[in-house]
Amino acid sequence: MNWDPELESFQMDFVTSKARFPAMVSAWGTGKTMCGILKAMENSIEYPGNLGLVVRSSFRDLKDSTMKDFTKYTGIRVPSSQDVKLSNGSQIMFRHLDQLAGIKQNINLGWFFIEQAEEFDTPEEFDMLDGRLRREGCFRQGFIIANANGHNWIWRRFVNKGGNEYMCNVELPSEFDGLGYTGYASCVEAITFDNKRNLPPDFLGSLKIKKEINPCQYRRYVLNSHEDTDTADVCIPYDHLIRAVNADIFCLHNKRRVVCCDPAEFGNDKTVIMAMEEGKVIDVEALRKKEPMETAGRIVRMRRKHNAQLSVIDSIGIGAGIRSRLGELGENVLGVNVGMKSDDPENFRNLKAEIWMNAQEWFRENKVSLPDNDELIEDLASVKYLVTSKGQIAIEKKDDTIKRLGRSPDMGDCFVLGLYGLKGIGFDPVVEYEEEDSDLANSYSVQTVF
Repeated sequence: MNWDPELESFQMDFVTSKARFPAMVSAWGTGKTMCGILKAMENSIEYPGNLGLVVRSSFRDLKDSTMKDFTKYTGIRVPSSQDVKLSNGSQIMFRHLDQLAGIKQNINLGWFFIEQAEEFDTPEEFDMLDGRLRREGCFRQGFIIANANGHNWIWRRFVNKGGNEYMCNVELPSEFDGLGYTGYASCVEAITFDNKRNLPPDFLGSLKIKKEINPCQYRRYVLNSHEDTDTADVCIPYDHLIRAVNADIFCLHNKRRVVCCDPAEFGNDKTVIMAMEEGKVIDVEALRKKEPMETAGRIVRMRRKHNAQLSVIDSIGIGAGIRSRLGELGENVLGVNVGMKSDDPENFRNLKAEIWMNAQEWFRENKVSLPDNDELIEDLASVKYLVTSKGQIAIEKKDDTIKRLGRSPDMGDCFVLGLYGLKGIGFDPVVEYEEEDSDLANSYSVQTVF
């Protein structure tokens, strides 16, 4: 291969990585695609008869971007079959998401390369392709390149040190001995300016303008920030969540308190019981496999502990029995069936959509203070919405959220339920003024939005 680019040190770290699963998660202009293609070619040339796969989410991006970049860098045209055959007998296949079914079942790969892996909402394809790394006579690897996109599966597996899904510190079992692997996974991160030597000066100059007019995009795509993400179809934008962590909130009326519960019926889902004072979490319990009557008792105890005015329960399924028991005990309880009709059916498909958009409004108006709890923040950031042909907002299917997040967003569901419950609690404005200023005070009408 005549193509031998001069690489920056961070690019070299990715291209030469001997981890089972190398990743390059970096900003615009850092040469991710070039490095991925270079690594693919080196694996194919070093091991004659190898079989590799380049994957992209959509056919259009595969055809118009990935395959064209491959030809630009290597000088090799990708034929209509989407299979490139090298003179040493190695073969490189180019496929998009809808073409993967047959590959995942029938082919033993030496390597795979997922370009723009953040386009895949879940790690399902990555994991399935891992199961095809069985080709003999080669060094088997699966590598990805990606832009930062919040706390998605790539962040959880390759970036979030200390997280329970983090792969880069996994010890290799003895079966890997003598095969040349230096680790299970590796991750290279870089910002745009790490590659400024190879970038046009006007491009670098335009980034200074972007920093001012679109700081969120600048942080994500230039500084490789994982705290910024796509927000077009997310119920609660990630920057709103980060802004709310340990935030001070100002209240002009007596503070309302509510206990909310999202009960779990079975499996790995958790029953979450949360106490809130206005938009602030003041107590939380997360339980597994508790009987409904014990859950009811725990709700009563938390309500008494914090002198809450209302308990709000997701009353679908097991929650119906919990709500009934609390009612028998004389508790002030609101049962919420999120599948029921919204109070505003013109704008919301059902109550679930209204509840999540109500939460969005609380965050937008800076009326929320979140604990620094990764699980709660990720739950709230994970739920997406869509707009129906009738112009109604609808929330995505729960299974879609679970696939993307890797679990049920129990904490987030409980929290937004609590914000909705606060709407049902009355409050009185708190206005203090000196006796001699009463005439002046009476000349104003007091309005409190919070």
